Amino acid sequence: MTERRWHYAWNILLGVILIRGFAGGGINMTSGLFLLPVSREIGVGIGSLSLYMSISSVVLVLFLPLAGKLINKYDIRIVTLAGAALQAVSFAACGFLNKVYGWYLLAVPQAIGAAIVVNLLGPILINRWFSRNVGLMLGIQMACVSLFGAVLQPVTSAVIAGSGWRTAYIMVGGVTFAVILLSSLILLRNSPKDSGMLPYGAEEKKTAADKGKPKQQLEIEEKTALKSISFYLLLIFMIAITGVGVFVQHIPTYGQLLGYSAQSTGMALAFASVGSSIGSVAIGMISDRIGSLKTCYGIIVIGLLAAAGFLFASHSFMIFGLATFLHGLVSSGVMVLAPILTLTFYGQKDYEQIYAKVSMGAPLASILLIPAYGFIYDFMNDYRPVLFGIIILLLISAFCIAAGWKNQCTIDGCPTWKTRK
Repeated sequence: MTERRWHYAWNILLGVILIRGFAGGGINMTSGLFLLPVSREIGVGIGSLSLYMSISSVVLVLFLPLAGKLINKYDIRIVTLAGAALQAVSFAACGFLNKVYGWYLLAVPQAIGAAIVVNLLGPILINRWFSRNVGLMLGIQMACVSLFGAVLQPVTSAVIAGSGWRTAYIMVGGVTFAVILLSSLILLRNSPKDSGMLPYGAEEKKTAADKGKPKQQLEIEEKTALKSISFYLLLIFMIAITGVGVFVQHIPTYGQLLGYSAQSTGMALAFASVGSSIGSVAIGMISDRIGSLKTCYGIIVIGLLAAAGFLFASHSFMIFGLATFLHGLVSSGVMVLAPILTLTFYGQKDYEQIYAKVSMGAPLASILLIPAYGFIYDFMNDYRPVLFGIIILLLISAFCIAAGWKNQCTIDGCPTWKTRK
């Protein structure tokens, strides 16, 4: 089997970009734009409304391991279509709601669908279809998702301002479902092996290995990984760094409270998406070159600069826009670094099952922190305590990744709490 000039892996990448672009950049990245107008019209606090995001995150945590198994067991197109129906149609249905409990109920199918089309589909298919430069491919995918968000966020803001939030919900959900339907049927396939080919770059990688001394690959089983110190530190790292990223849901509200218009805050979110797109490619490339540990440290430093910018954002929209741009760089690190760190720590053997569990850190952070940020503002009428909390989370993430790296697995096994004692 020789590598073709146009490898089908590029079709897979295009399909993943379109699917995650609309499911993540369209639905997930515009959700925060609805909080203020919806809460005002139905007469509830932002904290109470944003609880639906926590419910969604609880369901996501519970469903992620099962979603990983479903993707492995069934045809990827069928699983993707099911995910699209659950997430996109439920999101569109929010346009018909009048009571806050409706958002709580629809959070369940939205989360089940998102686990498939947003959280797992991209990293799993890229890992199956690409044998080299995986970090770069993950970065390109996330960059395109962020660019979709950069376009769809101001468009959604304009629809909310011109036609109302109900029309915006229906528009975003309906278009997302149509795009995922076509992309999954036309572009997606299960694996190179099923199609009688090798992953992209496999031949070149094999030739290079034959010329030099064979390198023993890290192959850690799932049960071994789940008992290791590094797994729990990596999970806490994911919770902390995602806790920084989920502040994006409150940026529109924070910007309007600082006195900026809805259109201006929508534009600021576009800056965040542009930052995320640039950061995604840069993080993937830098990680491939200098390693994921140094890349993590760089992201944490950028996060501290973004938090400082938000603290002084009332002085100038330029500062506010720059802070959202830097925050976008940090947010992109979550989805790019998680699969890279999983591969680095545990290898390919049970990658998909381990990655699904590492990914649980992101929704766990959302469960606690998205509503917590809203309730902190409701009680204190001030977002500055939230920003100081974000700084603490960044310091926690720095400690966890450093300690996790020190205790990562080797070909001889993984350090556990028992072996440390």
